Amino acid sequence: MLNWQTLSGLGISLACLAYVLWDVDFGQLWELTRHLNWFYALAVNALLGLSFWSRTARWRLLLVPVKECPFKGLWDANLIGFMANNVLPARLGEFVRAFTAQQLAGVPASSALATIVVERILDGLTLLLILFGTLVFADPGRHAGAFSVAYMRGAGYTLLAGYLLVLAVLYALWRWPAATMGTICRLAGRLSPKLGAALEGILATFHQGLTVLGHTHHLPRLVLLTLGVWVPMVLEYLVFLPAMGLPPSLFMACMAFAGGSLAAAVPAGPGYVGTFQLACLWALSIAGAGPQRAANYSLVFWAVQYFPLTAAGLLTMWRRGLTLKGLRRAKGASPDAS
Repeated sequence: MLNWQTLSGLGISLACLAYVLWDVDFGQLWELTRHLNWFYALAVNALLGLSFWSRTARWRLLLVPVKECPFKGLWDANLIGFMANNVLPARLGEFVRAFTAQQLAGVPASSALATIVVERILDGLTLLLILFGTLVFADPGRHAGAFSVAYMRGAGYTLLAGYLLVLAVLYALWRWPAATMGTICRLAGRLSPKLGAALEGILATFHQGLTVLGHTHHLPRLVLLTLGVWVPMVLEYLVFLPAMGLPPSLFMACMAFAGGSLAAAVPAGPGYVGTFQLACLWALSIAGAGPQRAANYSLVFWAVQYFPLTAAGLLTMWRRGLTLKGLRRAKGASPDAS
């Protein structure tokens, strides 16, 4: 059943996509797509595969304090989870990743979810580092649509504050679990006694997955693997620029990457459709790309990643004998379902 969050995300996606498509020359877009050199698409997906390898290796390292997990099981869980993000509303792919890891690698879902949160903090801080580094070279007076250099910098500072707050809560939950859980549950209980009681069980199981925070000797490898996740992603944007008639500019690629990454913070439909295209269009325009070429890039680059990744995830789920409905049943039956 569609709830208001799902409907609002779909509405935002459709509005953003309509804005992007309003001035698109579809004849030119069709000719570009028809004569696309598929070497660029293959290069993008090869780099995406390299990023996925690093992501899987990092997840396996994060889970070492909980369980020694098979690489293949976590690789498949990643593919299925990212596919789910592409086809399901409300960004349910992270939960699908966790419960797929429970099915394929035998790791408790609560531990998988906790490590996914740690992953997201590492990712967010890396993305913001790239964003702030890129904006150093941007013309402060440039703007496009709702985007400007000042707006992008302000959005980055807001996200940075949010990531640091979550990191502080996670550290407190790991370091002083009883006191932290008690404080959170008391505050939630003032809003709703039922909510406070539910949070107690959720935080107790979630705490079990935070043991990685005590293994600081893993930090250098985590940093290297996080760079291994995101450097290939930036290179994807770079290698695809010539395919749309844009110069192979690292600055332009980083701006498009930063715009697309900021779009992930906005409620949207499955696969960030609409929000990704609009943010990428505005970011490329700020970097000096013409509006038509920027719009073409945002649409074709999204499709070149979206369809192969979705197909790979669906194929992996079928090969593993799993279904999204079955994962939901496993979630409901699991003692870690919180």
